[in-house]
Amino acid sequence: MVAPGDFAGRSRRERAGVPRSAAEAAAVLTLRGLPGVGAVRLRELVDRFGSPRAALAADPEDFAEMAGSRAEEKRRRGVPSRGALKLTERGVGEGIALLAYGTAGYPSALNDLNAPPSLIYALGRTELLRDPGVAVVGSRRATAYGRRIARQLGASLAGRGRCVVSGMAMGIDAAAHRGALPGPTAAVLGSGVDVVSPPRNAALYREILESGVVVSEYAPGVKPEPHHFPVRNRIIAALASDVVIVEASRRSGALITAGLALDLGREVHAVPGPIDRPNSEGTNRLIADGAGVIVDAGLNDATVHGAPPPPEPELRELLEVIPAAPVTVEEVALAADRPVEEVATSVTVLEIRGYLTPTRDGRVMRTPGRQDMVVREGSRVRRWPGRDVRAAASPPARQQLH
Repeated sequence: MVAPGDFAGRSRRERAGVPRSAAEAAAVLTLRGLPGVGAVRLRELVDRFGSPRAALAADPEDFAEMAGSRAEEKRRRGVPSRGALKLTERGVGEGIALLAYGTAGYPSALNDLNAPPSLIYALGRTELLRDPGVAVVGSRRATAYGRRIARQLGASLAGRGRCVVSGMAMGIDAAAHRGALPGPTAAVLGSGVDVVSPPRNAALYREILESGVVVSEYAPGVKPEPHHFPVRNRIIAALASDVVIVEASRRSGALITAGLALDLGREVHAVPGPIDRPNSEGTNRLIADGAGVIVDAGLNDATVHGAPPPPEPELRELLEVIPAAPVTVEEVALAADRPVEEVATSVTVLEIRGYLTPTRDGRVMRTPGRQDMVVREGSRVRRWPGRDVRAAASPPARQQLH
């Protein structure tokens, strides 16, 4: 039996060759096995004591104050648990990276979640998780048009050096990954990272491992279950600065990802489709409710490289709040918190320079190809008056999951 103090320092198992990351991972699994310690409580413990192992080695009174007397009583019986050590040693033996919350290497973007995964398993280039990528998701029952656009978007984004994040499902997800290859791409699974799901994507899985990364919060060997997918969708949304929905029916699980992205303050974009096609119902509704419109797959030079931003700081800031969908000058002024008269003058300047395009009804929108409509560094979703993207992105929980 290993005592808490042993676990805080270099344990016998570490000296035998188990790396520190595995020891921290075992500490996470041990903490999660204590009564009343879920993802939120574990986050509080790690934030308070500095690391998972430090939390396990904390003063009994301090630990009981944070985790409760029942958790402290079980902790005193001996930690880490044999099951936790066995699982982490298995992961290390199979070359799986173990990224524990509160330790170096853990994707910082996941900290935006209210209950971030306590432990992430990863195979491949884990360095791709350091910076936010761009999520490209959509229907599993994709049309040829949807698959083509997803593939083009994946290629364009990867060509810019952006990591394309998706769920490796059939349809849009798989097409986005294939488009990104051999560039950077991250597949977030609803199973263990060593379980290919769906099996038909085995070849794609191997290709992703060569130049990308496969990620999951489920332990190695865990099979996919329906309830895993909405949980994994929150990771897809968190790992991205922008989320692009290519095709989605009214009940598509991709809309769950869109809703989660909005909750996290990520940008949400949608690809328009024919109004008489079921696969366009969800995306067209997102656009009608204020999501950014993707009108170019990004494979022409103007869109790939983008136009230089205006040199004037006030014009750059104003352009940042104008979406790819038509809006009035009054809406822009409200979003920018500036006088309407001042905004009207600036909008005219941006139109003359080609950054904005006026619509026939007197509104304006960003000009396609002049301003990158998929990735805008540092941007966040704006909720325009009278529009609610969240309503379209929150289908019933019983829906068919992505």
